[in-house]
Amino acid sequence: MNYDLPSVADLKEAVESGGLRITPEDVSVISHAESALTGRGPLRGGPAATAQSLAMRQMNFELKVDELLRKPQSHITQEDAREIQSAESRAFNKRSGIGSISAQVRTIANRNEILGLSPDTTDMPVYVTKDDAREAQRAEAMLYGGLISGQGIAASMQISWRYASVKTDRTDWTCPVECSGQDRACTTQ
Repeated sequence: MNYDLPSVADLKEAVESGGLRITPEDVSVISHAESALTGRGPLRGGPAATAQSLAMRQMNFELKVDELLRKPQSHITQEDAREIQSAESRAFNKRSGIGSISAQVRTIANRNEILGLSPDTTDMPVYVTKDDAREAQRAEAMLYGGLISGQGIAASMQISWRYASVKTDRTDWTCPVECSGQDRACTTQ
């Protein structure tokens, strides 16, 4: 059998130069080929071990990016920028450059710092007020020609308001729109 096994240097160069993504399937193929060639399994520091290491670093970077995407842009800090830059450098085996994900995150963090935006670190609960929910439902009704989706933002706000009312024992909740109770978004049902 002919096994085309990449060298450690080839793997590192491919990741550095082209941003090659190494998948678990790639690691498996390289590992099987290396095992077949050596007759006893992958070698420490060999192509399979290097591919595994690079794949794990890339997965960690992707997890960091996913975690960061869940945050509002106004909550991105310099610490987030440092973490993503470190993860990106490890994932692609080189310093991140202009136009990289970490450079974009750094730009957002710098803007937030200049504007004085900081994440709300208080542990106070945030509640949607009745007026907030009413205004959102009115805007959605105007936007969609009077039809309010049960999956819309206004419906979510209505549910949040009702939940906050129950949690704080508020009894002054009323439906902000006149409805027959047959609309799926209506929370008075």
